[in-house]
Amino acid sequence: MTGLGRPIQIITVSREYGAGGSELAALLGTRMGWRVLDHELIQQLARRLECETTEIAALSEHPPSFLDRLASSGLVTAPESAFHAGPWSTDADRLAALTREVLLEEAEQPPLIVVGHGANCLYRDRPDVLRVRVAAPPEVRIRRVMERTGAAPQQAAADVRHRDADRQHYLQRYYHTSVSDPCAYDLQINTGTVPLDTAAAMIVSLIGAEPR
Repeated sequence: MTGLGRPIQIITVSREYGAGGSELAALLGTRMGWRVLDHELIQQLARRLECETTEIAALSEHPPSFLDRLASSGLVTAPESAFHAGPWSTDADRLAALTREVLLEEAEQPPLIVVGHGANCLYRDRPDVLRVRVAAPPEVRIRRVMERTGAAPQQAAADVRHRDADRQHYLQRYYHTSVSDPCAYDLQINTGTVPLDTAAAMIVSLIGAEPR
């Protein structure tokens, strides 16, 4: 039993761009010995589609553009639909469907930490999931993006806005929810004031995880 009153086998980490979600997931994985599905998810999708990881990364957590929707004549492959094999093309809806399939497969072998991709929505009916949201003030995230990528302040600010907007639209399109819905998360952490090490320790203590 944990501090939540139920055993936790999966942690989902939703994040604002630049808030440190991937870093927090990596810390948790190291401390608890749990598998982390973050960049590895991109690699898995690329292997299945027999394409470069850069192609997948460019579309990851991106809804289709207006032109894409026109080209597909309004036909949408929702995440609930099975992925059908065929020649790969830059189709965000097909990628979202395959992403869902991979996440469901991986969830059959917990313990597991999943970063992004609507996993908090996909696993919402599982009682063994802790859904974490990582946020930080815009100025903090912009500074971190500048430090990590070397981007100029204006470019870093634009990247933060665009990535946040893409993730919001992704959840709206495929899971009919908003990133700002407080009920979509069990725990929200502001990494602008709570250091990542402290955040990781809080989560480990909350779920009572033993190192593996």
